[in-house]
Amino acid sequence: MVQESVVKPIPLLIIAGPTGVGKTEIALNLYDLLKSTLISADSMQVYRECNVATAKLSENLLKKYPHYNINIKNIDEEYSVAEFKKDTIKAINISTQKGELPIIVGGTGLYIEGLLFPYDFANCPKDINYRKELDNILQTKGKEQLYKMLFEIDEKAAIQVSMNDTKKVKRILEICHTTNKKYSQIYSSLDNFEKSPYDYFIVFLNKERQTLYSDINQRVDYMIKEGLIDEAYYIYETEKKLNKQLQVSNAIGYKELFSYFDGNDTLNNAIDKIKQHSRNYAKRQITWYKRYTKNIMFLSNETKEQKNAIIKLLFNKYQQYKK
Repeated sequence: MVQESVVKPIPLLIIAGPTGVGKTEIALNLYDLLKSTLISADSMQVYRECNVATAKLSENLLKKYPHYNINIKNIDEEYSVAEFKKDTIKAINISTQKGELPIIVGGTGLYIEGLLFPYDFANCPKDINYRKELDNILQTKGKEQLYKMLFEIDEKAAIQVSMNDTKKVKRILEICHTTNKKYSQIYSSLDNFEKSPYDYFIVFLNKERQTLYSDINQRVDYMIKEGLIDEAYYIYETEKKLNKQLQVSNAIGYKELFSYFDGNDTLNNAIDKIKQHSRNYAKRQITWYKRYTKNIMFLSNETKEQKNAIIKLLFNKYQQYKK
């Protein structure tokens, strides 16, 4: 009798955490220490023209620390969970063939779960009539009503998506409608957490709440100095020229400034809203990962000593990949 060989799951390190917590810095340090491949899980860094709002690395640093899934789309294109999964699986396969450790770094929880677990978002049924109904609600009652509908139907899904991302809100509502199930039950079901094809390990970085919020506020101020207003205006003008809403315009830092460009808000108020929405997003990211109970470690990344301890921990865990 021939004994079947056991295929070991592919090892996968995931560095997650709220916006502004220092995920990229940890990933770059590990890249210097380990034989690894960096793969971005940021839904907006895929766009070539979005640099300041997404806190993207400079061109020189991206040459030194190459990432998959960065600068692969133009701003008039769309990008989905299904595309991310396809692109990332390809990157992981290349990495493992080279004997390197794939490191996923980024804060888009839907992307990471779409990769790790078997449910396929792209195969959900569609309902054109219901889409028209949702479009009508958006036009007549606004994005607030759409988001309220989602929150009432599936609160767990609502906390992970921005109210401003009306396209995603509508798609999740459509999935709930066509399947007669909660999106969080079928796409992000904890029952699926045991079925991943990867030997994944998630390090979720965090900071004390007030420290994190203070860092986020300072980060927004830095973005303003680095040219966020000009970058947002370019997106704003492109959207008007093409006469359609761009997926990229849902990024925090753009929509808030669009209101200022339209003359409906002051610049100071728009900047305050960017800070508020960034803090709200960070809170949603933290809530999202608290659902995990296995293969995850929650670590504080506030001090230099804590950062060094995190790097040492991960180096020891994956030192077989050292250069």
